[in-house]
Amino acid sequence: MRIDVYRRVAATGVSFWLLKILTTTAGDLSGDAMSIALHLGDWLSLAMVLIVSMVLLAAQLGSRRWHPWLYWALMLGSSAVGAELSDGLSRALHWGSATTSAVLLLGLGALLAAWSLGEGLPRMSGIARRKDEVLYWGAATLANSLGSALGDLLGGRLGLGLLGASAMFAGLLVVLWGVHRTTGAAARLLFWAAFTVSRIPF
Repeated sequence: MRIDVYRRVAATGVSFWLLKILTTTAGDLSGDAMSIALHLGDWLSLAMVLIVSMVLLAAQLGSRRWHPWLYWALMLGSSAVGAELSDGLSRALHWGSATTSAVLLLGLGALLAAWSLGEGLPRMSGIARRKDEVLYWGAATLANSLGSALGDLLGGRLGLGLLGASAMFAGLLVVLWGVHRTTGAAARLLFWAAFTVSRIPF
């Protein structure tokens, strides 16, 4: 039986979004622990979590069955990579959180546009092909990185702090959910918008 008949990513629902928030936040904190607490620096930490994530991605792509633990481990790695990429651009290259957010937003938009113009942006919970799966994890990493940069922008530069930035992200999630429930418009793009802000912005 061919591998592309199997579901390759988690189905979306309340449990998905709760796990996404917890996993993304944990990945962000683990990246910061490596770069700051362990004094490894942004680029070395990025290289380390990127290697781990690539190994997990290879295992995910090579698997012939759905493994929830592997998916969520990769989500954790994707978040850690995203956090270190954001920090590297913002701090090590001195771009600042605003410029980093803008660049990452353009990158995510370009990837989603290319994906959509190719064979169409698929329903996220129905991804079965390896090509779509690779694009999914590329978009996930950029979205996680963008979420980290936006959290730094809101909490630090704009002075909202942890509680203020978290409230802002929670409010955006409610708005996105409301737009989806009332209009049903652009559900696949709304998914990535929600994916970006579904985190606690430490």
